[in-house]
Amino acid sequence: MYVKFVFSGILKELLDQMDEMDEKMLSKRVDRLYRCKNLKDVITIVDEALQEYEHCIQEQEDGFRSEITKVKSYIYHHYQERNLGAETLSAMVFLSPGYLSAVFKEETGVTLNRFIREVRMEKAKELLETTNMKISGIAKEVGFSNNSYFCRSFREFFGDTPEACRKGTEADEKTNTEAAPSI
Repeated sequence: MYVKFVFSGILKELLDQMDEMDEKMLSKRVDRLYRCKNLKDVITIVDEALQEYEHCIQEQEDGFRSEITKVKSYIYHHYQERNLGAETLSAMVFLSPGYLSAVFKEETGVTLNRFIREVRMEKAKELLETTNMKISGIAKEVGFSNNSYFCRSFREFFGDTPEACRKGTEADEKTNTEAAPSI
Protein backbone atom coordinates (compact mmCIF):
# COMPACT_ATOMS: atom_id res chain seq x y z
CA MET A 1 0.00 0.00 0.00
CA TYR A 2 2.87 2.38 0.82
CA VAL A 3 4.46 1.72 -2.58
CA LYS A 4 1.16 2.56 -4.29
CA PHE A 5 0.95 5.77 -2.23
CA VAL A 6 4.48 6.80 -3.24
CA PHE A 7 3.87 6.02 -6.91
CA SER A 8 0.53 7.85 -6.87
CA GLY A 9 2.44 10.95 -5.70
CA ILE A 10 4.90 10.55 -8.56
CA LEU A 11 2.00 10.06 -10.98
CA LYS A 12 0.30 13.22 -9.71
CA GLU A 13 3.49 15.28 -10.11
CA LEU A 14 4.02 14.05 -13.67
CA LEU A 15 0.45 14.72 -14.70
CA ASP A 16 0.47 18.17 -13.06
CA GLN A 17 3.29 19.12 -15.43
CA MET A 18 1.14 18.43 -18.48
CA ASP A 19 -1.28 21.17 -19.52
CA GLU A 20 -4.44 19.28 -20.31
CA MET A 21 -4.60 16.85 -17.38
CA ASP A 22 -7.81 17.26 -15.47
CA GLU A 23 -8.85 15.94 -12.05
CA LYS A 24 -11.09 13.27 -13.57
CA MET A 25 -8.23 11.79 -15.57
CA LEU A 26 -5.88 11.91 -12.58
CA SER A 27 -8.51 10.19 -10.45
CA LYS A 28 -8.96 7.42 -13.05
CA ARG A 29 -5.23 6.76 -13.18
CA VAL A 30 -4.80 6.75 -9.40
CA ASP A 31 -7.76 4.37 -9.07
CA ARG A 32 -6.17 2.11 -11.67
CA LEU A 33 -2.91 2.30 -9.74
CA TYR A 34 -4.53 1.28 -6.45
CA ARG A 35 -6.29 -1.68 -8.12
CA CYS A 36 -2.97 -3.17 -9.20
CA LYS A 37 -2.19 -6.60 -7.78
CA ASN A 38 1.59 -6.47 -8.15
CA LEU A 39 4.50 -4.06 -8.40
CA LYS A 40 5.02 -4.73 -12.12
CA ASP A 41 1.54 -3.33 -12.90
CA VAL A 42 2.20 -0.25 -10.73
CA ILE A 43 5.47 0.42 -12.54
CA THR A 44 3.74 -0.03 -15.92
CA ILE A 45 1.18 2.67 -15.10
CA VAL A 46 3.83 5.11 -13.92
CA ASP A 47 6.00 4.27 -16.95
CA GLU A 48 3.07 5.11 -19.26
CA ALA A 49 2.75 8.51 -17.58
CA LEU A 50 6.51 9.06 -17.88
CA GLN A 51 6.44 8.26 -21.60
CA GLU A 52 3.50 10.59 -22.07
CA TYR A 53 5.37 13.35 -20.23
CA GLU A 54 8.52 12.76 -22.30
CA HIS A 55 6.43 12.87 -25.47
CA CYS A 56 4.92 16.19 -24.38
CA ILE A 57 8.37 17.65 -23.67
CA GLN A 58 9.73 16.34 -26.98
CA GLU A 59 6.91 17.97 -28.92
CA GLN A 60 7.63 21.29 -27.25
CA GLU A 61 11.34 20.96 -28.10
CA ASP A 62 10.57 19.93 -31.68
CA GLY A 63 8.80 23.22 -32.17
CA PHE A 64 5.19 22.06 -32.28
CA ARG A 65 2.93 25.00 -31.74
CA SER A 66 1.57 25.03 -28.22
CA GLU A 67 -1.97 24.86 -29.60
CA ILE A 68 -1.22 21.59 -31.40
CA THR A 69 0.44 20.09 -28.32
CA LYS A 70 -2.57 21.11 -26.25
CA VAL A 71 -5.03 19.63 -28.78
CA LYS A 72 -3.09 16.35 -29.02
CA SER A 73 -2.94 16.07 -25.25
CA TYR A 74 -6.66 16.74 -25.00
CA ILE A 75 -7.38 14.04 -27.59
CA TYR A 76 -5.20 11.51 -25.74
CA HIS A 77 -7.16 12.14 -22.54
CA HIS A 78 -10.69 12.67 -23.92
CA TYR A 79 -10.82 10.29 -26.90
CA GLN A 80 -14.00 8.72 -25.46
CA GLU A 81 -16.05 11.89 -25.96
CA ARG A 82 -18.44 11.57 -28.89
CA ASN A 83 -18.40 15.25 -29.86
CA LEU A 84 -14.62 15.36 -30.23
CA GLY A 85 -13.91 17.24 -33.43
CA ALA A 86 -12.54 20.40 -34.97
CA GLU A 87 -15.34 22.58 -33.56
CA THR A 88 -14.79 21.53 -29.95
CA LEU A 89 -10.99 21.50 -30.16
CA SER A 90 -10.69 24.82 -31.97
CA ALA A 91 -12.80 26.57 -29.32
CA MET A 92 -10.44 25.21 -26.67
CA VAL A 93 -7.36 26.83 -28.30
CA PHE A 94 -9.13 29.94 -29.67
CA LEU A 95 -8.60 29.16 -33.36
CA SER A 96 -11.13 28.69 -36.13
CA PRO A 97 -11.90 25.04 -36.99
CA GLY A 98 -10.50 25.41 -40.51
CA TYR A 99 -7.30 27.06 -39.36
CA LEU A 100 -6.77 24.50 -36.59
CA SER A 101 -7.25 21.67 -39.09
CA ALA A 102 -4.75 23.21 -41.51
CA VAL A 103 -2.12 23.88 -38.83
CA PHE A 104 -2.63 20.42 -37.31
CA LYS A 105 -2.05 18.76 -40.70
CA GLU A 106 1.02 20.92 -41.33
CA GLU A 107 2.55 20.19 -37.90
CA THR A 108 1.75 16.47 -37.59
CA GLY A 109 1.45 15.24 -41.16
CA VAL A 110 -2.03 13.76 -40.57
CA THR A 111 -5.46 15.30 -40.53
CA LEU A 112 -7.14 16.06 -37.22
CA ASN A 113 -9.90 13.50 -37.84
CA ARG A 114 -7.33 10.84 -38.80
CA PHE A 115 -5.39 11.50 -35.59
CA ILE A 116 -8.54 11.17 -33.45
CA ARG A 117 -9.41 7.93 -35.24
CA GLU A 118 -5.88 6.54 -34.72
CA VAL A 119 -6.00 7.28 -30.99
CA ARG A 120 -9.42 5.69 -30.65
CA MET A 121 -8.51 2.59 -32.66
CA GLU A 122 -5.26 2.02 -30.75
CA LYS A 123 -7.13 2.33 -27.45
CA ALA A 124 -9.82 -0.07 -28.70
CA LYS A 125 -7.16 -2.60 -29.68
CA GLU A 126 -5.51 -2.24 -26.27
CA LEU A 127 -8.85 -2.84 -24.53
CA LEU A 128 -9.57 -5.88 -26.72
CA GLU A 129 -6.18 -7.34 -25.87
CA THR A 130 -6.15 -6.58 -22.14
CA THR A 131 -9.75 -6.77 -20.94
CA ASN A 132 -12.81 -8.98 -21.22
CA MET A 133 -15.11 -6.04 -21.95
CA LYS A 134 -17.83 -6.64 -24.50
CA ILE A 135 -17.17 -5.16 -27.91
CA SER A 136 -20.19 -2.87 -27.51
CA GLY A 137 -18.68 -1.59 -24.24
CA ILE A 138 -15.33 -0.98 -25.91
CA ALA A 139 -17.07 0.87 -28.74
CA LYS A 140 -18.71 3.21 -26.23
CA GLU A 141 -15.47 3.55 -24.24
CA VAL A 142 -13.62 4.85 -27.30
CA GLY A 143 -16.31 7.27 -28.44
CA PHE A 144 -18.51 5.28 -30.83
CA SER A 145 -22.27 5.20 -30.28
CA ASN A 146 -22.92 2.71 -33.10
CA ASN A 147 -21.44 -0.80 -32.74
CA SER A 148 -21.62 -1.69 -36.42
CA TYR A 149 -19.85 1.55 -37.38
CA PHE A 150 -17.18 0.79 -34.77
CA CYS A 151 -16.65 -2.73 -36.13
CA ARG A 152 -16.48 -1.45 -39.71
CA SER A 153 -14.00 1.29 -38.72
CA PHE A 154 -11.89 -1.19 -36.76
CA ARG A 155 -11.77 -3.58 -39.72
CA GLU A 156 -10.82 -0.75 -42.12
CA PHE A 157 -8.10 0.48 -39.76
CA PHE A 158 -6.49 -2.83 -38.75
CA GLY A 159 -7.66 -5.13 -41.55
CA ASP A 160 -9.26 -7.43 -38.99
CA THR A 161 -12.45 -7.51 -36.95
CA PRO A 162 -12.48 -6.76 -33.22
CA GLU A 163 -13.43 -10.41 -32.57
CA ALA A 164 -10.47 -11.67 -34.59
CA CYS A 165 -8.16 -9.25 -32.79
CA ARG A 166 -9.32 -10.57 -29.42
CA LYS A 167 -9.12 -14.21 -30.54
CA GLY A 168 -5.64 -13.61 -31.93
CA THR A 169 -4.54 -12.34 -28.54
CA GLU A 170 -6.14 -15.29 -26.77
CA ALA A 171 -4.46 -17.70 -29.19
CA ASP A 172 -1.09 -15.99 -28.59
CA GLU A 173 -1.52 -16.29 -24.82
CA LYS A 174 -2.54 -19.93 -25.12
CA THR A 175 0.50 -20.67 -27.28
CA ASN A 176 2.81 -18.87 -24.86
CA THR A 177 1.32 -20.75 -21.89
CA GLU A 178 1.71 -24.11 -23.65
CA ALA A 179 5.26 -23.29 -24.78
CA ALA A 180 6.40 -22.12 -21.34
CA PRO A 181 8.43 -24.74 -19.48
CA SER A 182 6.83 -25.86 -16.24
CA ILE A 183 8.84 -25.95 -13.06
